Amino acid sequence: MKTFGFLKHHKINLLIALCLLMVQAYCELTLPTVMSDIVDTGISRGGIESVVPESIAGDDLANIELFLRPSEIDSVEAAYGAADEMGVRTFIGQESERADLEGFMGEAEMLVYTLEQGVSVDSFAEMPGMETDGSFDANALQAQVGESMDFEEFKQLMTIMASMQAGQPVELGPGAFAQMRSSFMEQLGSNGDTIVTSQAIMFVKDALGRAGVDVNAVQTDYLIRQGSLMLTYALVGALCAIGAAFNASRTAAKIARGLRHDIYERVLSFSPAEMNEFSEASLITRATNDIQQIQMVLVMCMRMVLFAPCMGIGAVVKVICFGSTGLQWIIVAGLAVISIVIGVLMGLTMPKFRTMQNLVDRNNLIAREILTGIMPVRAFGRSKYEEARYDEANRELTGTYIFTNRAMSFMMPIMMVIMNVISVAIVWFGGHGVDAGTMQVGDLMAYMNYTMQVIMSFMIITMIAVMLPRADISSDRVKKVLDTYSSIKDPAKSPRGGAHLQTAEGEVMPWTGELSFNDVSFTYPGSDEPTISHVSFTVRPGQTLGIIGSTGVGKSTLVQLIPRLYDATQGRVTVDGVDVRTIGLEELRGLIGYVPQKGLLFSGDIASNIKYGDPDMDDASMERAARIAQATEFIDEKPDGYESTIAQGGTNVSGGQRQRLAIARALAIRPKILVFDDSFSALDYKTDATLRAALAQEAKDASVVIVGQRIATIMHADEILVLDDGHVVGQGTHEELLKTCPAYLEIATSQLSAQELGLAEQTEGGER
Repeated sequence: MKTFGFLKHHKINLLIALCLLMVQAYCELTLPTVMSDIVDTGISRGGIESVVPESIAGDDLANIELFLRPSEIDSVEAAYGAADEMGVRTFIGQESERADLEGFMGEAEMLVYTLEQGVSVDSFAEMPGMETDGSFDANALQAQVGESMDFEEFKQLMTIMASMQAGQPVELGPGAFAQMRSSFMEQLGSNGDTIVTSQAIMFVKDALGRAGVDVNAVQTDYLIRQGSLMLTYALVGALCAIGAAFNASRTAAKIARGLRHDIYERVLSFSPAEMNEFSEASLITRATNDIQQIQMVLVMCMRMVLFAPCMGIGAVVKVICFGSTGLQWIIVAGLAVISIVIGVLMGLTMPKFRTMQNLVDRNNLIAREILTGIMPVRAFGRSKYEEARYDEANRELTGTYIFTNRAMSFMMPIMMVIMNVISVAIVWFGGHGVDAGTMQVGDLMAYMNYTMQVIMSFMIITMIAVMLPRADISSDRVKKVLDTYSSIKDPAKSPRGGAHLQTAEGEVMPWTGELSFNDVSFTYPGSDEPTISHVSFTVRPGQTLGIIGSTGVGKSTLVQLIPRLYDATQGRVTVDGVDVRTIGLEELRGLIGYVPQKGLLFSGDIASNIKYGDPDMDDASMERAARIAQATEFIDEKPDGYESTIAQGGTNVSGGQRQRLAIARALAIRPKILVFDDSFSALDYKTDATLRAALAQEAKDASVVIVGQRIATIMHADEILVLDDGHVVGQGTHEELLKTCPAYLEIATSQLSAQELGLAEQTEGGER
């Protein structure tokens, strides 16, 4: 049901699938019945569908009426028209009348046909209703008519016997032998219907011939008609199957496309806090392998899972409709065995299926880790260790696959054995029924077909049951991502921050980019201690703020609060006096040019990476950004210039080149606030100084925040923040901090000489 839940927005497609499959099931369930009619009626009966013939000679009808009661004779006479010049009478009644006539006419026709074939004197004496008072002399009769008699001799003999019993000449009238017919049917018992029908059809076939009807043409017409009907059902069923397959594939593909879109959209909205809940490898697996599992199972569900019950229930109904064949116990026994097999196999494989996707995640995680860290792996000679680690994860996953596949591989052979045993049982016991006259060959064939359809329906459901556990887990994993919402809420959908920047006259004021932290503190989710504590500063347009401190003191966390990668847990971060939490995310981040520690590039070319923030940017703006970032030096050296290819992640350029392109990307959108999170670390001192000088000249209208590890990078800032364990331990200019902040002085003297720092060493007293 979790997997079916993805169909809630595709109810029309689901309804179409159900309708198509029901029509297909109806067609396929009708085919065995048509086949049975072709065998029993078209071949065995010569195409004669009813024991009430369309045309019959007057003499043949008179012979039939001899065994009918007066009321039955009246019904027959009303159903047939007057005799033509050839003495042939034609059926003129309705089909409902034909059905009423079939019972007693078939019994009479059976007796007439039997007598027309010749009856021995001994058999005549033993026939029901032939009991006499002892005056009947079989030997004398044999001397007159021989060993057997035909129908005319039979009527004469019956007249003689009736005269003897009455003691005077008697002429037998219509319905005289009706009592004989009743006694004969009582003696036949439960097998009578089949015997009556087969003998009556033989009489009708002969009667049609005597009435001038081409019996071969009747059979041919029936076979062509039923064959065409069978072909039509098969064609309609095939078209429905094609339509259902197309509908299922199209619907499942749409759902998979929508799920991939929704997952990527949701992941792109995640803050780092949500990203930490899922590994990159797991998100990739969920967006690819898991959705593929869901798509495949949805196709199977819309085809097989809906089709199997239609076929199974329909086939069971058809089997029951066959009446008391005595073969129903075979199906019950077969289904019981199948249920046991399915139960055992599912009990063995279900636990393995539930762990398989986690093993796929682990396998992908290790593979990704090894591939991304290939350089340190080689540098430290850990290739063998990593091979062994991956091999262990791969072996565990492979072992699980092998176990489940081996277990499920037993299902098909077992099912085939059960199916063949059931087929043999039906043929064996059904053959005895055919021999005894309780079943016809066509009925036996149809019964076997319906039984196989019941078994096949169970097999289909069993095959789907193999895939459902994995799809169930995949659905849970995909839904977990879709049910995770970013902790960073987008408050405003209107552009430019809504009413926050409107004047009294209703005019929207442009952003200036003044950035302020007002007593800001931040604690990571699940952490007891704050990472940032009570930080306050203001950076106005044209000013530069430098942030420095030892590793792990919260510098990157601090600047991540500006574009709302995280939200402050205490205090306010404002832009032009407006709390960033009240500004739309798209608008806020459009004001900020953020360069993270790791300058990630995207596959494409240099131009597409610099224009990433605005693909419609003109080339002049792109080249300006590259010039400020000091990237033109290596770009111009490349044969293709700005069209030079960039590999995924920027692996085909050096660290310094990658950093400069990342800086150019941020500068290209002309932001109001520039944030450099230790983005100059891969640059040499000369490039660093040149870049900062260009920034001061070209980005003088922007507020600049620089996080650095090197004193030279931030020493010329208008204000410097010194962080230690999340607290501000120093705040001021470079010269002020050298005098007032021991932590800053320690960092500075560890990197630069006293002369470089501008410190004069006294000749006496040793004081600096």
